[in-house]
Amino acid sequence: MADWVRLRLPWNWEGLEEEDLHRHLRDLAAWVSWFVARHHLVGKVPACWYRHPGLTDELSALWHYHQEVTNPLVPLVQPDPVSASEEPEDPEIAARSYQDWHEARWRWTTGPLAEALGYSECRSKGHHVDDGHAGDAASFAEAATAGLQEAIESGQLKR
Repeated sequence: MADWVRLRLPWNWEGLEEEDLHRHLRDLAAWVSWFVARHHLVGKVPACWYRHPGLTDELSALWHYHQEVTNPLVPLVQPDPVSASEEPEDPEIAARSYQDWHEARWRWTTGPLAEALGYSECRSKGHHVDDGHAGDAASFAEAATAGLQEAIESGQLKR
């Protein structure tokens, strides 16, 4: 029987050492700057995007998707003759995958980004505005935890 382990994927930044987290954020920031300039998103993506965890997650997902279709990770293969040096294997990424990335980018910039609560004030004022979401989220988590515990203790859970 094979052993299984949990593998940290590149988009999971939870629990990273501070130095690694900062490196990932700087790499993402470089890509976000390219992305915003390339796709005319100045004024749509707030400059304080890194202070909004949900927005950072969404941009990170787009970044990793973009890397997957533009710079895929491929194995090295040994060509014939064997004495030749190893070469990257052809990734066989269809043009459709690249088109799908652009469609995902378009959907995100015209949907979730445009409609996102909590970023509009940052965009309109040109600087970070604390929208109180963190406090609201903490209150929600506290109420949900207490409500769940009460339902468990009273046997009110429905299946």
